[in-house]
Amino acid sequence: MMFNDDSIIFQLATHYLPKIALKLDSLFLTIEDALKETHPLIHHYALNNIIEVLKLIEKPELKSRFLKEFMRIEHALNKSNTVVSDASYADLFVQIQRLNDVAGKFSHSLQRDTFLQALHLAQTNPNNDFELHPPPLMLWLENATTLRIQDLSRWLQELSMIRDTVKIYLSLLRSSAIFDEIDLPNGFYQRALPLKTTCHLILLRIKTHSGIVPKIQLGHHGLSLRLCERTSMNEIRDGSTKLDLAICQL
Repeated sequence: MMFNDDSIIFQLATHYLPKIALKLDSLFLTIEDALKETHPLIHHYALNNIIEVLKLIEKPELKSRFLKEFMRIEHALNKSNTVVSDASYADLFVQIQRLNDVAGKFSHSLQRDTFLQALHLAQTNPNNDFELHPPPLMLWLENATTLRIQDLSRWLQELSMIRDTVKIYLSLLRSSAIFDEIDLPNGFYQRALPLKTTCHLILLRIKTHSGIVPKIQLGHHGLSLRLCERTSMNEIRDGSTKLDLAICQL
């Protein structure tokens, strides 16, 4: 989700690459926010998110998939009339060169970090179900706040390649969004979608204080949408509610 003062934008990915990009983007945002905080519990949450990022990017083909997608987008932008800012196009071009120049997986060195490996193994050990914290984590949480922040900052810096890749990718997708107001007769909306090769992200914009929760589904017939009342989650049949929908495609 994305927020501003007046509305919430729900984001729905249509296939693997935008799905993992949205997940990574959410993890990075919480880690960045934790750098401004001092409480050990917040830093513990950020540390868990660092480990979650490492799990998500450990597949070696992920970098090549992003590289191929960036090259496809660059080619599509050059052939079409789609307009992106000069800065966005420059970021895309530079990131293609960076991904080409680095061999191996994203953040390969960080995945060999012995401290993070120890915590990862502790989380996956079935015999640790009732252990509150493994000793390495307890010692880390007892560190001075400045030391914990230094560690989080260093790990985040070592993840800069994947963080920049996700940021550029999602920025390009969102820049292609053109919102249209949609009607929901009887509280239901359905439409066909473009091919998955070009349709990456669906954005639904709703007023922040509307008290409405969307139920969004992707199926063989495209996109279907129903609205529910927030407190009861009962479906709303009233067709007077109007929402803004955007299909991001490049």
